[in-house]
Amino acid sequence: MAAVPFMARVLWRVRAVGIGLTLSAVFTQLGQAQTTLPAYSDIFPGSSNLTGLPGQNLAQQKMGQSINNFCPTVASIAMPTPGQNALAGLCGAMIGNALQVQGQPNPLGLSSFGLDANGLNGALSQLNGGAELLVPTSQASVVQTTQTSRQTGAIEKRLQELRNWPNGTVVAGVEPPRAGQVAALGTPEPVGQTLLAQNQPLEFSYSTGPFGVFVSGLGQFGSRDQTTSENGYSFNNAGFIAGADYRFTPQLIAGFAFGYTQSNTNFDTSALSASGQSLNGNLLQGNLYATYSVTDALYVNGIGFIGGGNNNSQRHIVLPNATNLVGDGIATGSFGSRIAGFTFAGGYDLPFGPLVVTPIARFLYQHTGVDAFSEEGALGADLQYGSSSVNTVLTFLGADAQYTLPTWFGVLFPIARFHWAHQYNPGNTAVSVAYTNDPTSVLSSFILPGTPTSRNYFDLGVGVSLPFSSNGSAYINYDVILGINSTTYNSFTAGVRFTF
Repeated sequence: MAAVPFMARVLWRVRAVGIGLTLSAVFTQLGQAQTTLPAYSDIFPGSSNLTGLPGQNLAQQKMGQSINNFCPTVASIAMPTPGQNALAGLCGAMIGNALQVQGQPNPLGLSSFGLDANGLNGALSQLNGGAELLVPTSQASVVQTTQTSRQTGAIEKRLQELRNWPNGTVVAGVEPPRAGQVAALGTPEPVGQTLLAQNQPLEFSYSTGPFGVFVSGLGQFGSRDQTTSENGYSFNNAGFIAGADYRFTPQLIAGFAFGYTQSNTNFDTSALSASGQSLNGNLLQGNLYATYSVTDALYVNGIGFIGGGNNNSQRHIVLPNATNLVGDGIATGSFGSRIAGFTFAGGYDLPFGPLVVTPIARFLYQHTGVDAFSEEGALGADLQYGSSSVNTVLTFLGADAQYTLPTWFGVLFPIARFHWAHQYNPGNTAVSVAYTNDPTSVLSSFILPGTPTSRNYFDLGVGVSLPFSSNGSAYINYDVILGINSTTYNSFTAGVRFTF
């Protein structure tokens, strides 16, 4: 009886060597890995494979197929490093476990982790990275653009204040002016004062100059529920943006702003995801912006931005009886990312006494790119990810409303907004994945697609502005995004502005 497993091993070795020679010839002639891989059933005729387990999601099937492709040829490939040997052992144990679960013969005597079908599917989720594949291009578009949108949102708020003289400066009259009284801008006086009127006797003067600065703090937090291909996670971002601008003409203002944000994503702990898994990154972003007042009510804005940052990922792989195959089970990676894009917006102020309603339309384009990287620290379970990119195109339609509210301590300007966002490319770019210790870099390769997100969502916000000196004001805003599948998103923005 002992001769049967021995002869099976010999036959598999002979077959594998033949496959290895074929691979070597192809690599030599073509300089790249373009091969026809043997099917799992060629090694174990009539048996099921890792993709045949019940209850699998898409990510688990992709990982199972990767192992099916890689294991039949692993015996023919030289494995000189501990990581490569660990990968070979991990591969064999996964197939041996699948045979055990499905009650199939195991002619090669492969080892097994001793997991049931659910446990084996969970192991596939841990091995393929699951939601931990959440590099920026595989996240929902709203999450891709949160850091950028908060920076451009702070700039939009700055431009609104520059156009809106009542709450950008201190009123010299006895009552705050109404928006309808803020009309054609006069030529600045030598002392730096600008006089405003709208076909009526002059009532107000504003102490201001052509140069202005601002600084704003940014914060976001939210979560995403588990899906069929991604684990759930929570995220929080924090940072700041500071800028300076100049009024070149009464109608044209332009400036530059620099922003920095730090992002932290922590993945939920579940039966399919061990604790201690995270993705952290930062973003440095430069912004050029301008606003032009076509009339006293109609305006257009433009913002161009470019930036980049570094990101660090950590996966925790927990497999029973696999200490010598995955090490301490912590796979870490580091990669760079880049963003570039622009946004154009226009609006028209409609005054109703102390209330001003401004219908707004905005267009956003953003390109996000992510570098390829390889993990280390988990021996056979380390993965390598290919570079990826995605182009995000969004339009926003809605309105802002602002009210002038005199109080005993000064004039308050409460605001509210409602914007409908439409995504023209709700799908997300797929990411190529392979084992870091795969000597061929292709036998274990598979594509894990990103999860599509909602095509439409809504941005609701409230806030308040308060002038506090002859040339300064402060504000605070809160926003919530509704309508993104399985996602919650909240943000705060607060800042101060000065004009000289």
